[in-house]
Amino acid sequence: MPESVKLHLLRLAREGRVEVPGLPLKAYTLKEPEEGREGAFYLLLEGELVIDLPEGRYLHLRRGEAAWVREPHHLLPVERAVLLVLPA
Repeated sequence: MPESVKLHLLRLAREGRVEVPGLPLKAYTLKEPEEGREGAFYLLLEGELVIDLPEGRYLHLRRGEAAWVREPHHLLPVERAVLLVLPA
């Protein structure tokens, strides 16, 4: 994704939820824990995020990191996290 597009999405997502017509893509600021969807791609645009997985496993994402999660999970922001989400 071009840097200018990421910066534009980041700015808009800080202000509110961004949805792209015709695409399942969305970006938003996650301030509170949230249940994730099975089969989602997450790109962390800003902040830190822990993705709590079954059996005591987890993923810890920092700015610019991404994960494809195919199992039930919970999203836990360590600090304000701005996410780009693409459901499966």
